[in-house]
Amino acid sequence: MCRLMLVLLLGITGYAQSLVENAAAAAGGSVGGVAGKKVGEGLAGIFNKVDKTTAKAAKTRVSKAQLSDASDELMEVGPGVPRSAPSVPPPPPIHRAVVRKVARTPAPVPITPVVLAAPPPPPPQVTGDDLNKISTGMKRDALLQLGPPAVRITMFEDGHLLEIYRYMANETIVGVVRLIDGNVAAVQMP
Repeated sequence: MCRLMLVLLLGITGYAQSLVENAAAAAGGSVGGVAGKKVGEGLAGIFNKVDKTTAKAAKTRVSKAQLSDASDELMEVGPGVPRSAPSVPPPPPIHRAVVRKVARTPAPVPITPVVLAAPPPPPPQVTGDDLNKISTGMKRDALLQLGPPAVRITMFEDGHLLEIYRYMANETIVGVVRLIDGNVAAVQMP
């Protein structure tokens, strides 16, 4: 054990010395070129002190009595002692209950008949006679009371709302009504 400590001590001091020497050499290279002779003498003094300290550390021997005293102070070893019971009791063990799944039949759902309402009557077909009744300036609501158009186009043109309603019967065009801002502007018949 004594030899191991001595080898470790010498290895550590040698490592420290080489670290200091390398650092000083790096510093000396950059500073030495600028400062000159005074810097070189200062570095030599530092190296001499480091050398003396490491030599002194290498000569020091550690006796077995010192090692045994040092190891006694560092670590206390004794026989194992059982610990006392904790003051809080441990939680009770978890008991898992057995779950049995029982197949259940759902209750019958009463079936109620669905009564369908009669569909609304189809909207009235606009004929050519109805379109002849339309006058310029007629409102949109009054026009839609005659019947809905088959095609409705809505767009903005020159800051006004333009609507074009196309009325059809049996896939033939009955007439086209142009509305500007909700008022009838023109009626075209084929």
